[in-house]
Amino acid sequence: MAEPDHRETLTRIAGLARSGRMDDAAAMAAAAVAAQPDDVALLALVGAIECYRGNFGGALRYLQPAHAMRPGDVVIRSNLVDALYHTGDEIAALTLCDDASARDPQGQKLARLGANLAQAQDDQERAVSLYRIVVGREPGDWASWNNLGNALSALGRSDEAVAALTEAAKVAPDAPPIQLNLGETLLEAGRIEEALTVLQRAITTFPDDPHPHLALFRHYGAVGDDDAAFAAITEAARLGPDRADIQADFGHIAGHRNAFVPAEAAFERALVATPGFTAAVVGLASLLERVNREDELDTLYERAAGDGAEVQALAFIDAMRLKRADKFDEALAALDLAGDVLIPALLWQLRGQILDRLGRYDEAFAAFAAMNAAWVDDASQPRQRAARYRDDLVEARRLVTADWVADWSVASVGSRRSPVFLVGFPRSGTTLLDTMLMAAPSVRVLEEEPFIGDLEQELGGVAALAGLSDEAIVAARERYFALAGAVVPLDADTLIVDKHPMHLNKVPMIRRLFPDARFILAMRHPLDVVLSCFITNFRLNDAMANFLDLGDAAALYDVTFGYWEQARACFGLDVVDVRYEDLIADSESVLRGVFAALDLAWPEGDFDHRVAARERGVVRTASYAQVTQPIYARAAGRWRHYLAHLAPVEPVLAPWVERFGYGE
Repeated sequence: MAEPDHRETLTRIAGLARSGRMDDAAAMAAAAVAAQPDDVALLALVGAIECYRGNFGGALRYLQPAHAMRPGDVVIRSNLVDALYHTGDEIAALTLCDDASARDPQGQKLARLGANLAQAQDDQERAVSLYRIVVGREPGDWASWNNLGNALSALGRSDEAVAALTEAAKVAPDAPPIQLNLGETLLEAGRIEEALTVLQRAITTFPDDPHPHLALFRHYGAVGDDDAAFAAITEAARLGPDRADIQADFGHIAGHRNAFVPAEAAFERALVATPGFTAAVVGLASLLERVNREDELDTLYERAAGDGAEVQALAFIDAMRLKRADKFDEALAALDLAGDVLIPALLWQLRGQILDRLGRYDEAFAAFAAMNAAWVDDASQPRQRAARYRDDLVEARRLVTADWVADWSVASVGSRRSPVFLVGFPRSGTTLLDTMLMAAPSVRVLEEEPFIGDLEQELGGVAALAGLSDEAIVAARERYFALAGAVVPLDADTLIVDKHPMHLNKVPMIRRLFPDARFILAMRHPLDVVLSCFITNFRLNDAMANFLDLGDAAALYDVTFGYWEQARACFGLDVVDVRYEDLIADSESVLRGVFAALDLAWPEGDFDHRVAARERGVVRTASYAQVTQPIYARAAGRWRHYLAHLAPVEPVLAPWVERFGYGE
């Protein structure tokens, strides 16, 4: 009689469960188990009901003994895995997800659970094995195809990952994450054109999704295409105005490109979305110093503290405030408290600057070396790009001979006043000098704009210059003034001072557009220049990538001035030489000579370059801090403090030290 009663009890419990009366089913089942605690079928049923009710802790009381009695029962095992997972015992849950059970006809749930658990615990090999079981039975399970692709990608098996994600995309073409994963995995596989096609299609199909733009941003950044990367992060920021992480990323990139107004707006959006967000607090603090608004750091500190910002972010603001106040020991202590809130390069740069001011030169040099080392392994291969840049200069220099120039067709001069080109190796005082030249009312400064280089590329490169027609030259010249006019106001009396240090290497292009162009050459002791470039955290375009390594920096100096001297002789350039050391020692005397050479009237009254710099607004170069401060002589001769570290490059620079009259 007991057996029919038992079956009837199970049937009644199951009937209650099927009708949705789960609480009643659970109560009846609990009572039945109390009467028959060793009934495995009853234990399994109660465990399943408790899982359905979300009472996973209660389910374990029934499923664990049931599994012990029937370890080969895949249904019991699957429910037990579910209960263990939901109670936080993921390791025990994954242990039960063996391949044999997953392959059982009733093991699909277990296979899927096990695959998810393995992936969560970074056991990607096991995840792949289990996901393959899942999709083998259910080829329409797009989520498992997607997860299989991600697991394969994590193992570096990119082609297999692409195949899995392609299957996922076939099943669910309207799922944005799959398209994104497929595009990124194609990039990992080196299938760039396919990847870009997928990501562009995702942008078209899902126009409000910022993620494909973020993928493009990472890709273009990795290959060193700064402009394309910036365009991608700009679009991502537009589409994600409430995403603090995206806004902060955009702010940092925009600030590094000297686009300070949109950078500040992005940091503010990030702080509205997530008050006290560390990346935005740090970014905004750095920007305030960069745009000469360090007096606002106190207000930012109070605001960030009120928003619950991390202690490390507040310590970073303190480090900057104390550095500005010349309290360098305290600034260093604050920076130590800041930890890793800054990207490593910026953290090491600030540390190096403080140690330099403390006279701890060996430690400072080590910090600057660490700053550069943080960039050396960047995916864009900066040192390789730097080498190609130098090689291109060597090739261009081979063209610049008297015979080559003699073959040029004669170009008309043009009706507009030709620009004056202010050149000089980076960190030679070009920004200080152009700020001083702004005292002349007719002068408009172009500050490191890429117009000359862009036009050279449009015309076919240096090799194409000799064969240009007058019409092509006139059109390019008009294009130059149109580009300049979009940046600074131009009128009939305007004298453009086109300041760009690396236009040292653009003499042929400049002379092709402007046969009567004049030049100002900013000079500084070669050892000081190379050292200053090494300790400055530049935006890593191909030229500036040379400054990650002292040997590369010295090699670029040697190649650049070799090219400049050759071009200067070939073209018979009209050049005003200005020594940085003379400029800081007797500014007025040097400037009077420059003004006279350029036929500029000397400004009436006292002249203070700091006033000119502040009236100018934002200084968009690495010299932003110096040009708004009194002129100090400490930067001149800094190389002497680092002579031991400069010894390896001294043989390369020694001929230039002598040639430029810096020998002692």
